[in-house]
Amino acid sequence: MSEVHAVLIGVAAPAPVRWSDNDGRFVTATEPYQDGDFRFAALEGVSTDLASYTNMVIDAAPDAVISRLESPEDTTLAAVTAELERHVRREIPCTCTSLVIVLVGHGFQVQTWDPEEPDRMDELFALSDLPLIDDWWVPFWREARRDLTATIVVDSCHSETIVRGLFVPDPVIVRERVNDGPRRLIISASMDAQLAYEHSMGGQTQGVLTHGLELAWALPDNRTSYEAWFASASSIVNRTILQTAVMRIIDPEQTVQLVPPFTAGAPAG
Repeated sequence: MSEVHAVLIGVAAPAPVRWSDNDGRFVTATEPYQDGDFRFAALEGVSTDLASYTNMVIDAAPDAVISRLESPEDTTLAAVTAELERHVRREIPCTCTSLVIVLVGHGFQVQTWDPEEPDRMDELFALSDLPLIDDWWVPFWREARRDLTATIVVDSCHSETIVRGLFVPDPVIVRERVNDGPRRLIISASMDAQLAYEHSMGGQTQGVLTHGLELAWALPDNRTSYEAWFASASSIVNRTILQTAVMRIIDPEQTVQLVPPFTAGAPAG
């Protein structure tokens, strides 16, 4: 039996962080703050964004099991990684066949000399204590169960680097025919030299990507596949000055995008 689980992570007020040469990693920054510290403005729309994704997942899969991580205690690096690992580990496997991961909040970049990073930059997602670095995802997916499909939506700055420049009119889809973990699909919308930001209208504040995805979701025809949903949403997001939507498909068969969003079903016929 197909089962959809969703882990929705939102961080409205991340902890300030700084790089520690002594520890060789980021640590929580304390006053007096230093010039190289990363400090983040509070976001108003995180709860609204998570509510939007909750509603969309329930629309698609009424029996979905949803974990919403939003409090400071639930959005530490240890808490977030433990919750994510619980769904993909091979020993004592979770019952889900389709996993949805949503990250809403602040992202940032730092320079790296890692030769496996072609742009020499690491992307990080800010949490309530320490950031989640993009390198963490490599072993996470490599060691994950293969009887799983995954959807990841990231509404933050520096969530993708495949596009440089502004005003990209057409949907940007990156296809990777690799077999390095579960078949998965990633939607993000803030590129190199671009910034994510919030959109306010009618007393409601949302991330621009989330706003575009929600508007596209309102039309039933857009829910027939990820391709249809993304094409409609990207036409909204790409009108903005500082963001371009990207869908990255990591699937040797290149079929995961043909499934109705947030389901574990077969491609719509």
